[in-house]
Amino acid sequence: MSITKPAKNVVDFTSTKRRKPADGILLNESAPFHVREAFKTIRTNLLFTLATKTSKTVVVASAMPNEGKSTTSVNLAMVLAQTGAQVLLMDCDLRKPSVHQFFKLPTNKGLTSILCGIDKIEDALHENVAPNLDVITAGPLSPNPSELLGSTRMSDLLAIVQKAYDYVVLDASPLNIVSDAIIVAKQTAGVLLVIRHGSSRHDQLKKAIESCEFAEVNILGVIFNDSRTVNTNFYGYGHYKYSKDSV
Repeated sequence: MSITKPAKNVVDFTSTKRRKPADGILLNESAPFHVREAFKTIRTNLLFTLATKTSKTVVVASAMPNEGKSTTSVNLAMVLAQTGAQVLLMDCDLRKPSVHQFFKLPTNKGLTSILCGIDKIEDALHENVAPNLDVITAGPLSPNPSELLGSTRMSDLLAIVQKAYDYVVLDASPLNIVSDAIIVAKQTAGVLLVIRHGSSRHDQLKKAIESCEFAEVNILGVIFNDSRTVNTNFYGYGHYKYSKDSV
């Protein structure tokens, strides 16, 4: 089965309104140089990690809410697409979705409507929201997100999109709040954990890591964000590999 893409839904990145997501910086030519370079470094490290993996699908999650995982998901997908690879960004945070806000996309069709059998993949797909980047939003809110994400239809959907795209980035719910991210991550290459300077706590991160280890979910790395640099007022992003010795 293949995806037949609909007519293009292209975002005008020259519009000021479209440059500012709900809670972070959307990467484009007007974004701070050091932020763009930091995400490119994250991309390089991730590509090396994925080189030995069969799956090229990555879950981006955090231990707790408001740590920047959606901003990271969107920007990681964008820098992957900048390599010329075909990338799909899918909002799997079915409880508090936000990917649609970054690109001003409608939410009447999306992941939930696909998994419920209401819409076909191609009907819910937003093509070329940025060059080489397609998006599937979370769709209408569902009363049973965990069941949908753990369903056979979700497994079938992941199998389809992994064949159609070079990389798939999944924005998932916080690990310590609900089990959704773990459910999805078991079918992917693994999880990128996002932590926020001055907000994330040691015990919360440790609990998230232990949840992944218990479920035998691979932790690909940790992304440290919201770090103020000395000579700028903008947020910086950093990356380091996961190590048991660091928690």
